[in-house]
Amino acid sequence: MRKNTRKGLVPIKIRKGSFLSIIWSTYKEEGLYHLIGTIPKYLFDVCFNRIPNYLVFLYYSWSKNSETFEFRGTKYSYLFHPYCSTWKNERCVVIPIAWKKVLGYQAKGRSILEVGNMTSYVYKVGHDVLDKYELVNGVINQDVADFHPNSKYDFIFSLMTLQYVGWYESPREPMKIVKAMENLRHILAPGGAIMVIHPFGHNPVMDQLLTDGTLRFDKKFYLKRICGYKWEEADWESVKETRYDYSVPTANGVLIAFIEN
Repeated sequence: MRKNTRKGLVPIKIRKGSFLSIIWSTYKEEGLYHLIGTIPKYLFDVCFNRIPNYLVFLYYSWSKNSETFEFRGTKYSYLFHPYCSTWKNERCVVIPIAWKKVLGYQAKGRSILEVGNMTSYVYKVGHDVLDKYELVNGVINQDVADFHPNSKYDFIFSLMTLQYVGWYESPREPMKIVKAMENLRHILAPGGAIMVIHPFGHNPVMDQLLTDGTLRFDKKFYLKRICGYKWEEADWESVKETRYDYSVPTANGVLIAFIEN
């Protein structure tokens, strides 16, 4: 998760674990005064956000766990998870699609890079994760446009993250995404693949770069939100003008694109 202010994205410390472990780590890093100030806010969040959200999650996971969607001839189960209330947004479909790819590359012992710390909130990950703004153990805090690892990756994937590059930073650099994609191509191993999942309507400049072909992909597929958590495979004409719903928030159309080296 990234904190977005009027001045753009700012780094944010992510603490994971039990209630007691979060309190202890906050105390060690920030001190008693800061801890006392944050406990009421945390308890309010637990009582009025996390617990109700978890109850809704239980409802979906129990009553809708048999529901599936289809993408490229393969059936997937919808992902119902408390993280970002996946039943409200595109995460319920794009994370299962991406994770199936990850498992396939893992089974072959291939090197994997995730751009944007997304799947670790749902699964236990063993691959490299690159995220400039999420300060959490195990995450590489570098800019995707300037990341130069010691070795190349067989599979690089990014879920609803690249639209932030340049556009939500200060100063704003709308064309930085082009540099970022060129860098990802550079660090891709021979025979490797890049998978980018992009929500339409979130970054109008990136949408236009995709439309006019400045950002090129070898294969492009689309999903469109029908209603609620339900999505279906669609074509370009069906998704090209879909709007991003900031009230939820959720995309109503997503691109699932591939580059093959």
